[in-house]
Amino acid sequence: MRNYKWIKRLLSLGLIAACVAFFAHLYMGGSSKEQEDTASPEVLAAAFPDKPAAQSPLSSDYMQVAENEQLILKLKEDTLGIQVVNKRSGYVWASDIAKPDANELWLNFIHSAISIDYFNKADNNPIRTDLTSQTNKSVRVKPIDQGFQATIRFNDLKIGMDLVVKLEGSQVVVNVPQKSIIEGADSKLASLFLYPFLGATKGGDIDGYMFIPDGSGALIKYADNKGKYKTQYETKIYGANNGVEIARVADNLKDGAKEPYTAQFPVFGMVHGEGQHAMLGIVENGRYNAKILGYANGVNTPYNWATAQFLIRESYLQPTSRTMGGIVVYEKNRNPEDMRLRYSFLEGEDAGYIGMANDYRNYLIKQGAFPAEPQPAAENDIPIHLDVLGAETEKGLFVNGIIPMTTAAQLESMVDELHTEGVKRPSVVYKGWNKGGVSGTNPAPVSFESALGSAADFAGLNDRIAELGGKLYYYADFTTAYKESKHFSARAGAARKLDKSLLTLPTYQEVYPSMYYMSADYAQQVVRDNLGKYSKKGIGSVAVDITPFELFSERVDSTVSSRSQTAAAYDKLMGMLKPAMTSMAMYQPNDYMLRYADELLNIPMHSSQYTYTSEEVPFEQIVLKGYRNYFAEPINFFANPRKEVLKMIETGSYPSYYLTSEPSFRLMHTNSSDVYASSFADWKENIVSTYKMVNDALKPVQYATMKKREWLTDGVVQVTYSNGKALIVNYNGQSYDSKNGSVPALGFKVMEVNP
Repeated sequence: MRNYKWIKRLLSLGLIAACVAFFAHLYMGGSSKEQEDTASPEVLAAAFPDKPAAQSPLSSDYMQVAENEQLILKLKEDTLGIQVVNKRSGYVWASDIAKPDANELWLNFIHSAISIDYFNKADNNPIRTDLTSQTNKSVRVKPIDQGFQATIRFNDLKIGMDLVVKLEGSQVVVNVPQKSIIEGADSKLASLFLYPFLGATKGGDIDGYMFIPDGSGALIKYADNKGKYKTQYETKIYGANNGVEIARVADNLKDGAKEPYTAQFPVFGMVHGEGQHAMLGIVENGRYNAKILGYANGVNTPYNWATAQFLIRESYLQPTSRTMGGIVVYEKNRNPEDMRLRYSFLEGEDAGYIGMANDYRNYLIKQGAFPAEPQPAAENDIPIHLDVLGAETEKGLFVNGIIPMTTAAQLESMVDELHTEGVKRPSVVYKGWNKGGVSGTNPAPVSFESALGSAADFAGLNDRIAELGGKLYYYADFTTAYKESKHFSARAGAARKLDKSLLTLPTYQEVYPSMYYMSADYAQQVVRDNLGKYSKKGIGSVAVDITPFELFSERVDSTVSSRSQTAAAYDKLMGMLKPAMTSMAMYQPNDYMLRYADELLNIPMHSSQYTYTSEEVPFEQIVLKGYRNYFAEPINFFANPRKEVLKMIETGSYPSYYLTSEPSFRLMHTNSSDVYASSFADWKENIVSTYKMVNDALKPVQYATMKKREWLTDGVVQVTYSNGKALIVNYNGQSYDSKNGSVPALGFKVMEVNP
């Protein structure tokens, strides 16, 4: 037998090789290899010659390079710094600080028009450098119509790009075209900053604030903070990328803590004296893979500054074993978008967050998200939104069962009772209407749950709500999926993260503890399959959740599909769905979804209330008011409903409730166990009184836009509208005497003002 030892060794080696091949296929997604973005040898040789031609000296003085009716653009060639002169006032916005108070690292960052993070072959952690600190570089500037183009080469890194800056009316557009980027084999771009200190201020030298798009919106007041703030505002536009990371903190969510709000609008702003001068930054291209940053005085430097950081590649943990050991790697390919910032410069009464919101709304109108004019005025009562849970799945000893929480007949009775009490125009989203209930069935069948009623009952419900001047929306979600669904196979339909694993998330619930994200292509197929079924069932309105605000990268075969490509796929999906519907509602839609949303649900009423913010403001509501109906988050999920009602009145938001006919304790052993205090019988009186109060306040300004918002004293705010009406809201426990009469404690007053 000793003569066969070599056979055993050979078999062992073969078994090891087979295992390695199996795990390589499992984790690496097969044999296809993703090609890395690297310029050809010919392009690299031309861009980075061994003996570059001598470069003409670049001027260290600011020179005018463009002018139009509103602005003058000046350039400092040696740093590519810019100054923007607003001709209306003569005010100058500068990207540089003459004598910065900072260490050398920050000095270089402040002086540089472009700063980059890059990966190299030796280290997959990003390394930061900038235009100023790179000694072996070349910068060639040429004039273009209304601006300039700079061709930049970081010669040691073999990284290059073009920077294009030009005037467009009252705006400056800063762009790095994707096609201009050149990379060698050893260094790869990770992220990029463009003019990060444009509009920066020092301490409290200027009276003003930064605007950040946190939740409804928030301000960071300029002040000498004496080092008390250690962290900056930093958030990824449109939220975390779950194709790269899982940004949820399990323990916090288990304990019921709320995640910070995301940035649903890709904007930031700087105000130099409210009512004097302001600048709004819009991340126009590259926004799907970018962050908004806001640094208050004392966080690393004594300056207040806000900017965008474009994420060109991201690093992630690539598993190398089933025990989840792994190595950090970065994306091979760049995100495919240009990186473009659009700056608006606002003067006088437009120089503040309200002017910024109006300017951004005008931008959205040009993009086709809104009609050119607000909705026509009418004498209608305001609408009210009701999220109503139909059926849910309960965990059983051997088999899960269906719990009917609100049948079609019970829902019809609800709206009838409310109508009798004077509650008009119900906008109702029926959740869990489909066979199997709301949890565990997604992608859900287009089939009515029989425990809730017959097809005739559903048709009657739809007709009755329409008679009452309302709308019945059927709940839909084209992003999440469950392995328990009979209409889903994870192998065929689940998205894959960049590390090749299936994109699965915990629910922190006992019946269905995890869920998947569907691939964007699969989600489109679900919509295609559903369109005819919706028509056959008489479903003409849907309310779409998750899909309007979740974005992720995914691996499709051997390549990475970026968040911009997912957004494009969702746009196509909504483009198929919208024509088939008489109306479509959306939960918390990001800005690129606004064109498809007739009504907006669960709009944030607050900011995340970070310690460095000085005030939360209704930026999102100002953008939307008069152009779309929008509803607040459900009142019955807040600890202080009365103050939330006042917040609705202040922000022009319509009331919302999450309701069931059956008591909520029946949901204890379901995936809706976090729904509590939802019984209609318990909330009916509150719904009626709240609706009447909000209707009295908002009916007079229902189709107007917000023009002004000011604090009259602590806890008392006045909002003035375009139709000559104003609302004073008193959050205090005692009445407030104004020149137009007394405002009751925890109350409001509607009054006429000069237009």
